[in-house]
Amino acid sequence: MKQEGSATVLVLSVLIFLSALFLGAAGFVQLAAHGLRRSQQQDEQLRTLRQAAAATVEALLADPTPFADAPTDPVWSFLARSRGDGLSVRLEDVSSRLGPNWIRKELLQDLGVLRPGRTAQELQQFREDTGLHLNLRPDYEPFIEAEDLGAMFTPYGYFNINLTDEFVLRKLHWQRSGDLQAAESFRIMVQQVRVQRRLIDSEALPQFLGEENYRLLFPVVNAEAALNVHFVPEKVLEGLFRHYGQPREKLAGLQASRRGAELTESDLRALLWDRAGQASPLRPFLGLKTWFWQITAEGEAQRLVWIVARVPREDGMPEFRRVEERR
Repeated sequence: MKQEGSATVLVLSVLIFLSALFLGAAGFVQLAAHGLRRSQQQDEQLRTLRQAAAATVEALLADPTPFADAPTDPVWSFLARSRGDGLSVRLEDVSSRLGPNWIRKELLQDLGVLRPGRTAQELQQFREDTGLHLNLRPDYEPFIEAEDLGAMFTPYGYFNINLTDEFVLRKLHWQRSGDLQAAESFRIMVQQVRVQRRLIDSEALPQFLGEENYRLLFPVVNAEAALNVHFVPEKVLEGLFRHYGQPREKLAGLQASRRGAELTESDLRALLWDRAGQASPLRPFLGLKTWFWQITAEGEAQRLVWIVARVPREDGMPEFRRVEERR
């Protein structure tokens, strides 16, 4: 009887162990299946997010006035429509601000955004020593007040030949060519044009650069107006008009006009050029196109961010390339 009891206890123990093992295995399988379903759901939502972002690019391409990007464009009404998939999609101009990667020290010093005790020369030397920076924080925060850095500056944008610091242009050339002597010759060429107070427009850029430099640098270096006048922050506009000594009434006229409707090239010319037809020093800054857009698509569990760049083209037609994706 004692042996039978011991056997019974042993069998019971084995059964309990097997039951626990079975339940554990079943739980593992269930957990694995749940994880697989969740992974499949996440993959499906990611595909939906990418489709929503791609549809936003298509809406940008469908703009009936491709010469200008403005708050009145159809893409904004497209984004405002109610969606049946539960996603939210936002579009933001992220290039129509000043670039700490390219701003010249005279303008930077005059904006009143530097931290106490800091100089534009120090920021210029920082760029020269460490290169260009995609992360504004913390890289440029030691030099520029945090509030102004977020509101007035951006890491996204091209390098306008008329606006970009000449030493930044040298560094860009050197990075792309690997030839420091050629890069220095290019810097001197740019410096000479600035001493003559000449502005290089898009039509003259290929001749100015020459075939080799044009192939090397374009479109990263171009002559397109850097900021879209429809979206540039008020504080940036005010700083530019003040630095270049432009009349306050012209600033007020521009601010009022851009609130009313989409501006055209002739509108912009009438607002900025003087009565004698003299080109405004703000011409390289203020244009009608947005060069970098941020598209943010969000679902219940995921968020997708695309940075989309508009490629400069001679015919002015929009062409976009995705240059960054974040989740």
